[in-house]
Amino acid sequence: MKKHLTALLVSIGLILVLVLSACAPAAEVEVVEKVVEKTVTQTVEVEKEYRCLNPQGDQLPVEITALAPRLDTIVGKKIYVKQGEADPVIMPALAERLEKDYPDTEWVYYNPESSFGTNTPEADVLADADAVIRGIGW
Repeated sequence: MKKHLTALLVSIGLILVLVLSACAPAAEVEVVEKVVEKTVTQTVEVEKEYRCLNPQGDQLPVEITALAPRLDTIVGKKIYVKQGEADPVIMPALAERLEKDYPDTEWVYYNPESSFGTNTPEADVLADADAVIRGIGW
């Protein structure tokens, strides 16, 4: 019973504190007035300069070389089939098909370790070959 009475008195005390704090006068708020100065703007004409860029960009010079002369016949010739950047499925199949269709020509399938590089085959290939077929596929 004593516990209940103590709890009741504490609750009444808390309620009184809350009510009295709510009835307290409001704190004063300091109002600061700001004076805005108006500035006068002048219109000044300025000559505008526009710079246009070419959307094509800068074209790098390209070295132009003549094509190799055509062979009069492929009979008895040694022709390298160089893979280059071509698909590793297409170029071996092409070399196989050329060997089947043109048996009188020596076909050498050539796949260098690095498939990216110059368009011209290496010097030893050029010295040994009568012609080179190079494949590029993306």
